[in-house]
Amino acid sequence: MKGKKLLFVLLAAVLTLQLLVLPALAVSNEEQIWVYLRGKGLSQPAVAGIMGNLQAESGYLPNNLENVANNRLGITDVEFTAMVDNGTVTRDEFISSQKFGLYSTTFYGTQYYMYGYGLAQWTWFSLKAELYDFAKAQGKSIGDLNMQLDYLVKSALAMKKLANYGDSTDIEEATRLFHTVYENSSSTEAMIAKRVDVARGVFAKYGDASVTFPRPETYTPGQFLDVAKNAWYVSSVADAYALGLMTGVSGNEFAPTGNVTLAQAITMAARVHSIYTTGAERFQPTGVWYQVYLDYALKNGIIDQTMYKSNVNREATRAQFAAIFAEALPADGLIAINTVRAIPDVKTTDSYGPAVYKLYKAGILAGGDRGWFYPASQITRAEAAAVVARMGDSEARQSVRL
Repeated sequence: MKGKKLLFVLLAAVLTLQLLVLPALAVSNEEQIWVYLRGKGLSQPAVAGIMGNLQAESGYLPNNLENVANNRLGITDVEFTAMVDNGTVTRDEFISSQKFGLYSTTFYGTQYYMYGYGLAQWTWFSLKAELYDFAKAQGKSIGDLNMQLDYLVKSALAMKKLANYGDSTDIEEATRLFHTVYENSSSTEAMIAKRVDVARGVFAKYGDASVTFPRPETYTPGQFLDVAKNAWYVSSVADAYALGLMTGVSGNEFAPTGNVTLAQAITMAARVHSIYTTGAERFQPTGVWYQVYLDYALKNGIIDQTMYKSNVNREATRAQFAAIFAEALPADGLIAINTVRAIPDVKTTDSYGPAVYKLYKAGILAGGDRGWFYPASQITRAEAAAVVARMGDSEARQSVRL
């Protein structure tokens, strides 16, 4: 088990002990937030993106009152939180108050005077009302960390534009998206860039982008007579074979220039997914050799009904291959390691575009000369070997900047 994965397990155990039997044990808010959000099933980039924003908003302090309000009223965060909890500051005043308010807006004829409070510096009156009622329903202090995290997840993931946020693979994109959709603050580009830097720092501290599959097979150099020792793909063929993800077309032939069918691509993707999620592949083909893989791929969201019902014996294009393999690993298996702004022959708006960009960013694809992808071309077995080798071993992934 990787060190950072072990850290996550230990932190989760410590937090459980803290809640049950060790209330005095000190665990930082930063650590608690990471463990909590990861425990909700959010990918590592998604969690880092949220935390980059929370640090900028409140410094991870759930009782944080906007500083200008502190100074205007001459009270501390602790004092204000106690006033809300004991009713000195009423629900209406928490939502909108001329005495505390720093910003004003008119909404359907009603004037609101707003100010930020809490982990996300909730400011908008409707969110403040929901936060207040949520805390009271749980019987918790308005400044309680876990209560606010519960509310954060509930309110953020209910937003249509953040519906797939938990599957984010790119830390920068996740940070910017959460800022734009949920925080919606007036931060400058420099301030947003700082949030991205914080998010990357959080990931560096707690995250783990490594993928290491077992190697059940042994590859012997020269075992495939048609794989030259100086071919660009020789290491990929060796890795794909050792990982058990590809075999030869015969005992001593690999057919590196041969093309891959959709059925073969789906089979490889199903194996990748199974090994990543369960540690092994236990498929038992019956009848049509590829049917068990096809069924698994559909059930696990690797392919859709259209592809499931199509002629999978036809040769796969590079675009189709990318679309399949972009779904073969979950978000944490395809964390972005590259900055990719534009691929010469692929637009993000193309039907297969998001898949191709995801794989370029993860270092699975690198493209040809100057990053060209050639989406309409068939994919060869040598090229497929490079993809599956990088899927199963993150050490083989490629650096690219486009």
